[in-house]
Amino acid sequence: MRKLNIAIIGLGNIGCYLFKYLNDNKKILIKKNNCLPVIKYVSAKNKKKKRNIKIKKGQWLKNYLSATKLKDVDLIIELIGGAEGPAKKLVFEALKNKKHVVTANKALIASHGDELFKLAKEKNVQIGFEASVAGGTPVIKALREGLVANKVQWFAGILNGTTNFILSEMTDKNTNFDDALKQAQDLGLAETDPTMDIDGTDAAQKASILAALAFKVPFDFKSVSYGGIDQVDPEDLKYAAELGYAIKHIAYGSLVDEEVSVSAYPTLVSKDLLLSQVGQQMNALDICCEDMGSTVYYGPGAGPKPTASAVIADLVDIANGGWPSQDSGKKVNKITKTTADFPRYLRLNVKNEPGAIAKISSTFANEDISIEALIQHEAGKLQEDLQDTVPVVIISGSVSEEIISKLITNLESMKEIDTKVRQFRIHNAV
Repeated sequence: MRKLNIAIIGLGNIGCYLFKYLNDNKKILIKKNNCLPVIKYVSAKNKKKKRNIKIKKGQWLKNYLSATKLKDVDLIIELIGGAEGPAKKLVFEALKNKKHVVTANKALIASHGDELFKLAKEKNVQIGFEASVAGGTPVIKALREGLVANKVQWFAGILNGTTNFILSEMTDKNTNFDDALKQAQDLGLAETDPTMDIDGTDAAQKASILAALAFKVPFDFKSVSYGGIDQVDPEDLKYAAELGYAIKHIAYGSLVDEEVSVSAYPTLVSKDLLLSQVGQQMNALDICCEDMGSTVYYGPGAGPKPTASAVIADLVDIANGGWPSQDSGKKVNKITKTTADFPRYLRLNVKNEPGAIAKISSTFANEDISIEALIQHEAGKLQEDLQDTVPVVIISGSVSEEIISKLITNLESMKEIDTKVRQFRIHNAV
């Protein structure tokens, strides 16, 4: 039996659940994994906070950083969160003092991964970070172990449960964004300040981590292009359904000619793809490899139980010898801020007058953009207040971000276009 003395730093919902599980399931862990994680110490910001866990005398550390220097600590579990501040200090100090680290902190890995893994390699210790992406769904292990013999071409994933819940509610119940967000907050699925979920930051951080593993590029969150779901309108959801799509917030990474692009945006997903069927707060990741094709990983992406499950998986792996350190040396490919080309969905309100559609088509032709489909409903069919305009939806061929931005600028300058043009990517790869 392999014994592992640990310190848990951060006792929120996840930390408390993990504390209980490790104390209550020692026999199972020994029997199943020949491993016994022993909680030697804990620490958090507020000792007096009610947590419904029984902390033994001598377990509490006044100074969380002292765990990094104690001889009877083998591994530190960081559950503080954030890319900077206490979490960063803790993990760097732990590695410097030759302590293994397990973390659920996607912001920290996305922003400082290269430095951390370089240090871990120098000190001959491990960093477990399975819980940083997709919660209890083992997508990190899939990339590091299961798919190690394959060349990844692209990945596409729903990596934020909050945004997926909101979009699912808007689609299934025909509600608006604000009402769906409030429902998510009432259920505890969204924070009081949900900005990092809503604006795409959370998914982009996770996409950065996946890209580093899939394509051998630096952990470079700053190179990820992303946007949020607050601009998704119920009308767009209706049109998407009519065209055979669902709107999801998709984190996407691709490798083309040794250049990697990573992004996270609201995207129309073909209903022929499994990703389109992922509902409520669930996560899913589709990884396409050159020889094997597509594999899909589905499961809960957040919450105490899934996150603790991933943390424990890392504990067991490290106790049993771990895996080779994450490569922090020379990278194989180059990450670029230029995003991949996508087909596009565009919605515009066109003045109900002769020749307007022809002028719009000509504008597409001038930018060498093909029109794959066009839907023109009668004025007022979907919006009663629009009697002098006609709602028009256009599906274009694949086009770059630069070109689509130029096209939209040109369209919005036309007197025939009554409002701003809404635009979303389309993912229909099979």
